[in-house]
Amino acid sequence: MARKPFFSGNYGSALGSTANAANLIARAGQTQGQMFANMGGQIGGMIQQYGLNKEKRDKSEAAFRGDIGRVMQDNPEQLASMQSDPVIGPTLKRIQEGNGTQKDFDKYNAFRAADKEATIQKLKLDNANTQKGMLEVQAMVEKRLADPRVRRAIGEADSAQAMGSYASSVVSADYAGKIQDNNLKSAQTEYQKLKTDLLKTQNTYSEGDIIEKEGVKFFYTGETFQPLNDSISKKTIQEAVIKGLDQAAVQTYLNDNYNYDEKSQTYTFDKSGFFGGKRNPMMEEAITILGLRGKIKPSEDDTLVEAQTESIKPTQMDMKQLAQEALNDPNATEQEKQKAREILGQ
Repeated sequence: MARKPFFSGNYGSALGSTANAANLIARAGQTQGQMFANMGGQIGGMIQQYGLNKEKRDKSEAAFRGDIGRVMQDNPEQLASMQSDPVIGPTLKRIQEGNGTQKDFDKYNAFRAADKEATIQKLKLDNANTQKGMLEVQAMVEKRLADPRVRRAIGEADSAQAMGSYASSVVSADYAGKIQDNNLKSAQTEYQKLKTDLLKTQNTYSEGDIIEKEGVKFFYTGETFQPLNDSISKKTIQEAVIKGLDQAAVQTYLNDNYNYDEKSQTYTFDKSGFFGGKRNPMMEEAITILGLRGKIKPSEDDTLVEAQTESIKPTQMDMKQLAQEALNDPNATEQEKQKAREILGQ
């Protein structure tokens, strides 16, 4: 009896034919290949996600280190407050101990972002309140400035400052030298001489005495002598222009405290009592010096020079010779001698 071939029977599957078997084997290989492909994609995705997570952690950690460094340097008290805070304290402790996770870094950075936003909002509020306060102050100042009494007080303060500056310059020998005003310098010298002479004999006077010396009136205060200008001509003031000084200062003082007579063109001190003039010792002193400056006449040497023509002006040697003669002349005035000294460089 003949033997039956192997696998000749029907086993109830698609292997009943060679084609089916080949097909099944091909499909199995395809399935296995897809499985490995999917596995490779998953591994690649895991590696990519790991890289993204690492980048995120690095950024979070860098943000933490930058912020905590500023806090430690600029505001140690705030760091101590965060360490004791029940919300962020434990997180900060884990990070400082080297056990911080991504979640810890994110939590710290979120906490600090909220804190910074709160600080910004507070600064905005403070700024708004400051601006509001400034506007209120400005409104109050404008309201006060609208008061005629305040405007008058400010005007008086400005005038007093201008007068003080003007008077200080008029009596200053340094200023007279700076602007090379020899007449002003001579007037200052003459004024100081008058005052010094009175101080030498002050024991002969009583407080309140009024003394006139060489046309200048003085009031004795018990300690010193203050000049009194009962009247001064308009011409003297007009001619008393000092280089570099604002003439408005002395004019304002005269207008406020003196009466002006158009006919005689003279300023007379207002002595009408409480509402009359108020003497400013510095301005009175300056006006006295201005008056003396107006009385100073050119010396005989100056007159001689002005009278001569350009072709016959004396030489520098002639001027010095005339100056020396003036010094030796017993009849020469002190002003002439002073001029001679200036020519000789003494």
